[in-house]
Amino acid sequence: MTTLADTTLSDTELAELDEFLLEDDDRLSIDEAHGYLTALIVSRADTDDASILEAVFGNIEAPANIRHLLLRMYQDIATELEGAEPFEPMVIEEEESGETFEVYEGWCFGFMLAVSDNEELWQGLPKDSQSLLEPIATLALLREEELDMDDEEYTGWVELLPGSVNGLYDYWH
Repeated sequence: MTTLADTTLSDTELAELDEFLLEDDDRLSIDEAHGYLTALIVSRADTDDASILEAVFGNIEAPANIRHLLLRMYQDIATELEGAEPFEPMVIEEEESGETFEVYEGWCFGFMLAVSDNEELWQGLPKDSQSLLEPIATLALLREEELDMDDEEYTGWVELLPGSVNGLYDYWH
C-alpha cells in the first residue's frame, strides 16, 4: 500500500471523491468505499493499490487526483484504527419527509463486500470473534432491503459497530 503524507481528507476533497463515485452505478458509493477499505485494513488483507482502485471504481479509469484521494482515505482509516479512540464508520445523512436521519447500511455493505472478496482470509476468523461481524452483516442486509427493523433495534445495531470494528482490528493486529 502506498504511504501518503498528511492523509486527512478535507470536506471539499471528500465531496470531490463522492461526486466522482456517484457518477456511475458500477462504482461503490463513498460510504461503501469507506466500509470496503476498513475491512481490508482490519483484516490486513494483502491488497495492492490497483486492486483497491478496481474494487471501488469498477472497470472505470479514474483521474489521478481521484485515485490519490481514495488512497488517502485508506490511510485516514488506517490511522484512525491505529488510534486509541473508538472507530467511527462513515455515516450518510438522508432526508425523508423533512426529517434527517443517519444511514449506516452502505458502509456495512462495503465492509461485507470486502469480507466476501477476501473470503478465504475471513474464514480463519475464530468462532468467538465471528460474532463481531454480526452487527455489520445485519445492517448490510438492510441495504438490500432483506430485513425490516424498527428505529430502536436499528440504533442498537449501530451502537455495536465501533466495538465490532475495534474488536476485529485487535484480533487481526
